[in-house]
Amino acid sequence: GAMGNDVGFGIAHAHTGRIREQVLRLNARITGHRFLRGGVFPGGSRVDWLPDPTTLHQIRDDVHQIVDIMMVNTTVVDRFTGTAVLAHDDAAQIGTLGYVARASGLDIDARRDHPFADVHEHLTVPVLLDGDVMSRFKVRVAEIDCSVDLIVALLEQVLPGDYRSPFNPLDGPRHGVGLVEGWRGTIAHRVEIDTSGNLSRVKIVDPSFFNWPALPVALAGDTIVPDFPLANKSFNLSYAGNDL
Repeated sequence: GAMGNDVGFGIAHAHTGRIREQVLRLNARITGHRFLRGGVFPGGSRVDWLPDPTTLHQIRDDVHQIVDIMMVNTTVVDRFTGTAVLAHDDAAQIGTLGYVARASGLDIDARRDHPFADVHEHLTVPVLLDGDVMSRFKVRVAEIDCSVDLIVALLEQVLPGDYRSPFNPLDGPRHGVGLVEGWRGTIAHRVEIDTSGNLSRVKIVDPSFFNWPALPVALAGDTIVPDFPLANKSFNLSYAGNDL
């Protein structure tokens, strides 16, 4: 929606804001927090309520209606196509992650490449080749479809409640690394504990740390100055995440 807004197509921004609020309210009912805080904790997760798959399919259909409106608007298509191209080799050398990488032809996803749970049967990783704003937009749309399919499949295996595994801190010193696929890309955590079992060092690496250096590379081609806000939105990176 923000990408549409940056090319003067405000109706897309308005409608996606409405859908965003729907999803935030679902989050609140499922985990008790609109931004899912507290939904996952050491040793388990919290599931207060399960959404109806029909609701998720309706949200997906709503998104596609907005996308269809955008894709028949010649200004949107013209501004998205061929803008801020990040070539495959540049994306690979920089080490980009998430939809930025996948829009430039890199087939990477931590859920498949470093699996914690077996979701392969229901997981599709969309990959496009052009590396422009349009490709990043289309990958994110495709990932909505993939996410809905994955969630609906998982709903058949889950009941509401708190899921907790025995969590007994081990004697140190020890360290561990965890990888998850966030919506921007792979998020890494490294944790160290000392001889008393207390945290001695925690390092979080957000995908924005790897993707920010790719933005000026994408802008270095034929991108004109007025397209910078659009290119920036298509990368949609975190300022705080870069500094973790």
